[in-house]
Amino acid sequence: MIGERAETRALQALDTNACIKLAQDLVRVPSVTGNERAVQDLVALTLEEAGLEVDRFEADVSRLKAHPRFPGMEVERTEAVLVAGTLGQKGERSLILNGHVDVVPVGDRQAWHASPWSAHIQAGRLYGRGACDMKAGLAVGISAAAALKKSGLPLRGRLIVQSVVGEEDGGIGTFAMADHGYRADAAYVLEPTRLRLIPAQAGALSFRLRISGRAAHASVRYEGISAIDKFEVVEMRLRQLERELNQKPHALFLDYPIAYALNIGRVRSGSWSSTVPDELECEGRVGVPVGMASAEVRRLFAAALADAAQRDPWLREHPPQLEWYGGQFDAVEVDPDLPAFAALRAAHAQEFDVPPELVGAPYGSDMRLLVHEAETPAILYGPGDIRQAHATDEWIAVDEIVQAARVVTAAAARYLAT
Repeated sequence: MIGERAETRALQALDTNACIKLAQDLVRVPSVTGNERAVQDLVALTLEEAGLEVDRFEADVSRLKAHPRFPGMEVERTEAVLVAGTLGQKGERSLILNGHVDVVPVGDRQAWHASPWSAHIQAGRLYGRGACDMKAGLAVGISAAAALKKSGLPLRGRLIVQSVVGEEDGGIGTFAMADHGYRADAAYVLEPTRLRLIPAQAGALSFRLRISGRAAHASVRYEGISAIDKFEVVEMRLRQLERELNQKPHALFLDYPIAYALNIGRVRSGSWSSTVPDELECEGRVGVPVGMASAEVRRLFAAALADAAQRDPWLREHPPQLEWYGGQFDAVEVDPDLPAFAALRAAHAQEFDVPPELVGAPYGSDMRLLVHEAETPAILYGPGDIRQAHATDEWIAVDEIVQAARVVTAAAARYLAT
C-alpha cells in the first residue's frame, strides 16, 4: 500500500504534456554525434528548472582514449560534454536513468517529408531525427525526476538522470560518467524497446578488412588477380562464421532469424573501370553472443580469415589485413528480478494490466558500459521501435512517450520512495 501511495503521488505530479514538449525541444536542437554542446545546454537548464542538482562537466577525451578499456569511437571529437542531474542524497538505494543526446546523420535530406529537426506532431506521431533514438526516452527520464521532485516524496536514496554523448559510435559519454565516479544500485537505459524489458543485449564489434589483388588491363583480366574475387572467398567464410556464432541461440533471442549478425556495410575497391582491382577495403560489424567475450569473437574472426586464406593460393601468400576500429560493444546480461527491475515490471503491469515482455536486443548500447564499467546492473526499457531508429522520417508514437513516462515515474517512486 505504501508503494502504491508513493506511485500515486508521483503520477499526480507528472506533467506528460511537458514531457512531450521537452522531447520536441530536444529534437529541434541538431546534435549529430560529436556536436552535442547546444543540446546539453538545454538538458542542463531543464534539470535545473526541475530542481535537481546539476553536474555539467567536460570529459578529458585524450585521457579516456588512452584508457585500456576505452570503448572506441568512429567520429573524431575534441570534446565530450556530460550532464547529470541528481535528486536526493546517498542512502539505502540509488537509481540511474540514462539517455543519450547524440543522433546519427540525417542522410539524404531530400528524402525527408519535412525538416529532420521539425519535431512536428502529425497523426499521433512525433517526427524528427532522434525522436525515437532516443530523445523521447531522455525526456521521459527527466520528466520522471521532475515528478518525484514536485511530489515531495521522501526518498531513501538518490535518483540520477544521465544525459550522455557518443552512444552512437561507441559510448564515450557513459564511459566518462563511470570514470567520473557515477555508480548506482541499478539503471534504466531508456532506449527504444517498444516498452519491452531487455535484460540481455548482444555485442557488436566494428572491423575493417584490406584485401590485395594484382592489377592488369581489363582486356587481359585473366593475367590479374581481382581483389573483388578474393573478397568473395573471404565473405563466404565469414558467412560460415555467422552461422557458427548463432548455433546456440539464447532463450531471449529466439524470435530473431539471426541473433548475432555479421554485416559488411561498406566496400571500396579499384581505381579505374578498365583495370583489374588490386585492392579492396571493407568495413562491417560482427555480433557478439550473450555469454561470450568479445576477445573470443575476435579470435574466431581471425581464425576464419586465416582458414579462408589457407584455402586459396593467392590469399595464402597475401593474407587479408584485419583491423578492429570504432565502437566495440561487449555483450551483457543481468538478472531481471533485481529489486529495481522488479519495480519497473510492477509499474508496467499496473499501467497495462500485463507484465512487460522480456526479450533480448541484437544490438549494442550503453547498457554494457553501466554494467562493466560503472558496476551498475542495467536494463533497456523505453518508448519507440528500434526499426524507426536511424530511419528517414524517424518517428515515435506520442501515446507511447506518455505511457513510458508514467511507467518510469511509478517505478522510480516504487523503488526509491520511503
